[in-house]
Amino acid sequence: MSGRGSNLNSATVIRNGLLLTQEPSTGAIVGDIRIVDGRIDAVGDIADEPGARVIDATGKAVLPGFVDTHRHTWQGAFRLIGYGWDFPTYRRNVQLTWGPQFTPNDAYIGELVGALVALNSGITTIRDESHIQNSPSHSDAVICALRDSGIRAVFAHGWPSVDSDAWMLSSTLRHLPDIERIRREILSNDHDLVTLNAMLRGPDMSVPDVVADDLAMARDLGVRSSMHIGWRPGGIRQLHDSALLGEDMLFIHCCNSTDDELRMLADAGASASVASTIELSMPGLGLPATDRLLANGCHPGLSVDTEVCVAGDMFTAMRAAQSASVAHTAMHPRLGGAPPSSHDLLAFATRDGAAAAGLADRIGTITVGKDADLIIIDLNSPNLAPVADAVSAIVAAATPHDVKIVMVRGQILKDSTLTHPGLGEVYRRAITSRTKILGQPPLYADDEPFGLV
Repeated sequence: MSGRGSNLNSATVIRNGLLLTQEPSTGAIVGDIRIVDGRIDAVGDIADEPGARVIDATGKAVLPGFVDTHRHTWQGAFRLIGYGWDFPTYRRNVQLTWGPQFTPNDAYIGELVGALVALNSGITTIRDESHIQNSPSHSDAVICALRDSGIRAVFAHGWPSVDSDAWMLSSTLRHLPDIERIRREILSNDHDLVTLNAMLRGPDMSVPDVVADDLAMARDLGVRSSMHIGWRPGGIRQLHDSALLGEDMLFIHCCNSTDDELRMLADAGASASVASTIELSMPGLGLPATDRLLANGCHPGLSVDTEVCVAGDMFTAMRAAQSASVAHTAMHPRLGGAPPSSHDLLAFATRDGAAAAGLADRIGTITVGKDADLIIIDLNSPNLAPVADAVSAIVAAATPHDVKIVMVRGQILKDSTLTHPGLGEVYRRAITSRTKILGQPPLYADDEPFGLV
């Protein structure tokens, strides 16, 4: 059935699905969901409703859309070109060589490809950690792409990929003031599908005065903040000792943060994002902190980080987090505990990810009143059937191909295939952008508008 651009004022009823609600009081039930005006209006046994659009979910699992809590989406046109790279190689190529060459058009098409890849795999929300703020036009292009994709997104405004060392190595530069224009003129409504956060450099990348000033700026604007942290121990403690920790903060990686620091994070009500796939595959980042976060009172969200080096789906991220936990338990049996269960991992990818993104009031569970950001997974797929435990099957073996329906605020963006118009043109533009930046002749004029829809 075609859903993109459908009338959200008419009711949609999803019938007879296995509802993995992620709502602790409800759990998993077989039932129906009625969606009205893009929101979940009822859950349970719903009577026939003349005129409603009906989606038959028999033999399928219905669950909240996945939430990717940290993705550098602008790099989408370079997907998997750097599989196997270590961190210095990634930084040398992407941030020091290619990033400075990006035009607003390149930023737009990379962002759009990245958002569409996420949607195809069942990710309905991304926290877009954007460090391609080479100019205000670059930021505008990225926001335009997010809106054009239809995905729910938190645009976390960062720094330029120009003079990267000056911005990331003990930087004395304050956060770009253009974030104030974006807050005032473009992303002022915190209930839109695309909203604003600040990606700050924090103690690992900037000097203490800049850390304090940047955080004060974000709080004055009324936006949440994220920081990449834990390249080395001490960053969270510095924030704690300066009385800067707060529940409006998300900490990414935390690989080498101490247990005391993770406890400080949790006690402050802050959140964490584990980029399990890339932390396991890219030397130089450290090992996933999933187990230590759990042991110290923090249920993290999961994230992809960059598709330059790893797959962009949440199934891979869940499995990587589980594998890392098994290895950690084997290496440190004296610490006790057990790897997270399949139910824990699915919660990280949905409910806990929504909380980490500051969106728990509107997504992350199948709850009446929340937005209808939902996915439907075919449990009769050959790689899953016959299913004994749906959660374990999804976490252990599902793939993006098994995601049949993707819905954001009641609008269907994937119906077996993506419904986005002009996919062929999107991919052509992405290939052209990439080959140009890699030094091959461009295939299109760079002054054409970056919008496609």
